[in-house]
Amino acid sequence: MAYKNKYPYIFVHGMMGWGEDNKLYNIMPYWGMVAGNQMRQLRAQGIEAYAPQVSPIGSAWDRACELYAQLVGGVVDYGKAHSEAKGHARFGQDFGNGFVPDWSSTNKIHLIGHSFGGATMRMLVELLTNGSEAERACTPADELSPLFEGGHGDWVKSLTAVSAPHDGTSFVNAFPKLMVGVTYGVLGLASILGNVGSRTYYDWKMCQWGLTQPPKAPTDKKNILNIKTIRKIAKSKDNVFDDLEIGQAMDMNRTIHTSKDVYYFSVSGDGTKPVGDGTYVRAPIMIFAFIPFAKVMGRFPIGQNINGAEITEDWRKNDGLVSLESGRYPHLEAHTQFDKNNVKKGIWNVLPDAIGDHGTVIGGSLSFIGPGKPQRYRDTYNYWIDFLEKLPD
Repeated sequence: MAYKNKYPYIFVHGMMGWGEDNKLYNIMPYWGMVAGNQMRQLRAQGIEAYAPQVSPIGSAWDRACELYAQLVGGVVDYGKAHSEAKGHARFGQDFGNGFVPDWSSTNKIHLIGHSFGGATMRMLVELLTNGSEAERACTPADELSPLFEGGHGDWVKSLTAVSAPHDGTSFVNAFPKLMVGVTYGVLGLASILGNVGSRTYYDWKMCQWGLTQPPKAPTDKKNILNIKTIRKIAKSKDNVFDDLEIGQAMDMNRTIHTSKDVYYFSVSGDGTKPVGDGTYVRAPIMIFAFIPFAKVMGRFPIGQNINGAEITEDWRKNDGLVSLESGRYPHLEAHTQFDKNNVKKGIWNVLPDAIGDHGTVIGGSLSFIGPGKPQRYRDTYNYWIDFLEKLPD
């Protein structure tokens, strides 16, 4: 299929994900997985596509800043106000030349994000559109990153969120004490692996905290397990695990709004089935790795209100990591059901729910293994890119 592509496509990974800069991508591409390297396939069709690497465990704010720096090039600026409030360095990794150095209102981009990549993209577009009043108030004009200026929402043509926990995800709320342990455990793992030679294979990108070293920096054996910093990050709530908690996700949603210049699309996944008592368990489509999460989420108490999120039965349906209802759209924002003949800007166009688990939508389903079987996955994205390509200005 040949395309006359006007704008680049930026694919944003989710929690614990990885981008093309990591050697792990050559072994197991995040986008495509068992269906094959999707970025390579798209480029072979004449599509300009990139899969950047942002922090696997960073907050939506920090990841958005990292994504911006990779697109335009240069050093990550996390913002003076944000960095001082959270207690980490203002500046991070230098990404050199950007993927889209001439990014502008006349050279837009399409954003496609999986899982927590959805929150990352939404935060990026919010900052591009409205900037940050807190950053503008405390930063001299000649030091302010263009990301915090506002007025650049028209730099993005479309945003497609795939299995994204817009309102958080219930497995984080189901076991709050366990999630504290998970947070400390993952940060500990990042501290160890992020200070040895494995960084080129999987980069945790937490150097603004001093938890890890940049990819080409020498090994830091003295800080190989930095307990003090781990505790600091956990208490700051400036990380992915806290942003996934329903209450904090809803607070974040009150600061993120749609841009009138951007087309918004969202699709949620369901890999469960009802068992007769109002609860849900994994369906055959779901791989074994997601079963424990699916079971807990399938029994999550309904009828409660968590900081504005009404927990209905559709919160019990899930793809193994994200509740179906949370994945449909941010419930504080306007939405409409997807109509390919009447697509609107500045509002969430919600596609029909997809049958599959959290990995199916990025090519991670066992059903894609075998001669000719990955084509179904490729055809889905080819159709969507063809659709995005035809969107009116």
